[in-house]
Amino acid sequence: MECQRCKKGLSKRGLHFVCQGQCQGIFHRSCVKGLTADLKAGKKRIHCNNCEEDESEIEDQEEEGREPDEILKDIQKNVRAIPGLLQQLESIKHSMSLLSDKYDTLLSEHKKSKEKIHKLEKTVEHINNKCTYLEKNNVALEQRVHDFEQTARKHNIEIVGIEPMPDENVKEVVDKIGKIINVSSEDIEWVRRNQPRKQGLKQASIIVGFKTSGTESRDAWLSQRRKLTDVTSDKITGGTNNNKIYINEDLTKETRTLLWKTKKELHRNYKFIWVSKGKILVKKTEEDNSIWVRTDNDISDLLKTTT
Repeated sequence: MECQRCKKGLSKRGLHFVCQGQCQGIFHRSCVKGLTADLKAGKKRIHCNNCEEDESEIEDQEEEGREPDEILKDIQKNVRAIPGLLQQLESIKHSMSLLSDKYDTLLSEHKKSKEKIHKLEKTVEHINNKCTYLEKNNVALEQRVHDFEQTARKHNIEIVGIEPMPDENVKEVVDKIGKIINVSSEDIEWVRRNQPRKQGLKQASIIVGFKTSGTESRDAWLSQRRKLTDVTSDKITGGTNNNKIYINEDLTKETRTLLWKTKKELHRNYKFIWVSKGKILVKKTEEDNSIWVRTDNDISDLLKTTT
């Protein structure tokens, strides 16, 4: 079997081109002009070069052999289709115009939305800053109020552990404690027993208020309180309760709570934790400077420095 073009033999296993035209010939693929390009372009080739030319000539001859009336009818048919095409084109242009207007509207609304969002973000940022400022002022104000309340108690002491007795005279009880620790009671202006902090609690502390001129006397009571180490309530009141007696500074509820938190959180790292003139002070060793604990944040800061 040989190639119709080059007349050379065809291999039995090779890929050949078989013309589906009039010649029905078999060719080497390389012998068919343009076949490789058509295959690369994805075109399906069914004619060899000779048959392809013959087909083109036949089509041209058929076109040339047509009657003028037939050609005219085709032209008229195509011309009649033009108005419909123009109408479709106008419809498409109108639709495109509407879409363009809508797109412009969307762009405008999007721009306005971005501007509004930007303004809102600025407003929110301003409000947040104002809230932060007000919170800081509120904290500072609360601290000032608390400091004022604590300062108002600077002339007071608190006596804890005294059993309340029926028809007791609290002033006599305080005077008796003053004699035991060898301090004067002359500068005491008033004495009262507090209500129990919890319902059902029998004992309540005694608050002693000194005159404004009796600061030294009040400090003497605090400095001599260690003399009550072996003194119990029954020795003062003659009752049955043998609780120990303690003399402390008169602290507000907030200061008392903060002192409890300070001892709980810092007792492992700070050897000394005490109260002086309403201030909670801490230090690690006797040589260190004392640190004033005013808020919960101070406790957190001190814990950070020890980790």
